[in-house]
Amino acid sequence: MNEIIHAIGLGIIQGIAELFPVSSAAHTVLLSYLFRWDFPSLPFVVMLHLGTFLAVLVYFWQDYAALVRGLITGVRTRFAEPNERLALLVIVGFVPLAIGGKLLSKSVDPLFANPTVAAAVLLVTGIVLFVTEKLSRRQPKTLEARPAAAPDDTAERMWFPEPKKPKYTYEGAAGLSWLQAFLIGLSQIAGIIPGGSRSGFSICAGMFAGLTREEASRFSFLMAGPAILGAAIFELPRVLGHGKIEPGATMSGIASLSAAPESHLVIAVGTIVAFLSGLVAIRFFMRFVSDHRLTPFAVYCWACGLFMLGVIGIRHGT
Repeated sequence: MNEIIHAIGLGIIQGIAELFPVSSAAHTVLLSYLFRWDFPSLPFVVMLHLGTFLAVLVYFWQDYAALVRGLITGVRTRFAEPNERLALLVIVGFVPLAIGGKLLSKSVDPLFANPTVAAAVLLVTGIVLFVTEKLSRRQPKTLEARPAAAPDDTAERMWFPEPKKPKYTYEGAAGLSWLQAFLIGLSQIAGIIPGGSRSGFSICAGMFAGLTREEASRFSFLMAGPAILGAAIFELPRVLGHGKIEPGATMSGIASLSAAPESHLVIAVGTIVAFLSGLVAIRFFMRFVSDHRLTPFAVYCWACGLFMLGVIGIRHGT
C-alpha cells in the first residue's frame, strides 16, 4: 500500500510540477528528502515522463496535428505558411535541449542527490519569473492604431510601383525569428539542473522575445512534447538493459540506477496519475496565464526553497 501511495505522490508531482514553472525534479528531490523516500527506479521515471507526454499530446492534439501537416506540406511551399513555419520553430527550439541534455547529463546527474542544490536553484527560478514579470510591465504599450485615410484613386502614382503586400503574415510564436526560437530552446537547458524549470525558463525567454504570456506558454508546451518524449527515449536503452551505465554513476536524473524496478501495478498507477494530473495542470495553467502574472509561481518557488533550506539546515545541525 505504501508503494501505491508513493507512486500516486510522484505521479502528481511529475504531472503538475513538470508543466507548472516550479521544477518537477526539485519537488521530487526535496520531497524525497523531507519524507525520507527512496528515489524511484529508472523504468518508473521513464513511464512518468511518458504519462506527462501523453497529457501534453492529448491537450494540444489539434496543434500537434497542424504542426505535423505543416511539416508535410511545408516541403512544397518552402515552409511559408504559419503552421509550417511554427513546426520548424518548434524543432529549432528542441535541438539545443537535446544536444545540451546529452552533453551535460553526466555532470548534472550527481546534483540530484543533493537537496541543497535543488532548493537553492529553486530560489533562482523564482527570481527569473519575478524579474521577467517586472520587466514586462515596464515595456511601453503599443499605440492604438488609427485608421488610415482613404486612398485617392484619382491621384497619379507617377513612377512608383504599387506596394506589394506580403503573402503571409505570422502572429504569435510563428512570428519568431530562427535565432529567437533557438535562444528560447537554449533557455530550457537550465531546466536540466534540479530546481530549474524547463517550462518556466522557456516561457520567460518567450516573453523577452516579444510574445505575450499566453503565446509564450503555448510555445513552451509545444516544445515540451518533444522534450519530455526525448528524455524518455534517451533513457530507454538503459531500461531495456542495452545501455551502458558509467562506473560510479548512482543517479540518472531523479531515478536511482541501483533501485529495483517497481511492480507493474505501481508503475501503471504512477503513469496514470501523471497523465491525469498533467491534463489538469495544463488546463489550469493555460487559463491562468491568459489574465494572470507568473508572480505567484515565483513566490511559491521562494517559499518552497527557503523552507527546504531551513529543514536541511536543522537536520544537518542536529
